[in-house]
Amino acid sequence: MLTGQTALIVEEEFLIALDIQRMLEALGVGQTLFARTPAEAEQLRARWPEVALAVVEVRTGDAPALALAESLVTAGIPTVLITADIDAQHGIVGMLTLPVVIKPIPEKDMAMAIRRALSARLG
Repeated sequence: MLTGQTALIVEEEFLIALDIQRMLEALGVGQTLFARTPAEAEQLRARWPEVALAVVEVRTGDAPALALAESLVTAGIPTVLITADIDAQHGIVGMLTLPVVIKPIPEKDMAMAIRRALSARLG
């Protein structure tokens, strides 16, 4: 699915980011870029052309993360949103038509969200 490609993970908690990296590596990701905040992800913008998938943590009312997700989509990067805020899921989905996975992240849910994000880019 993502064999040898690069992924961007935007997640504040390093251990969660590592767990997401493990899931992505199981799907074939070759390299992972990490950012703890949307601002750090923006600093990596020069590398965005090599990113095949982005996973972005969002919270209710998290304007910088939502703006980042929109920028990634505009740049043609399939994007999956993750959140621990169940209430945020409905608000996020209303703002962006991106797959949202609720933490803690079940691997099968992440894989389905990634497939959906990748197919949206193709379709």
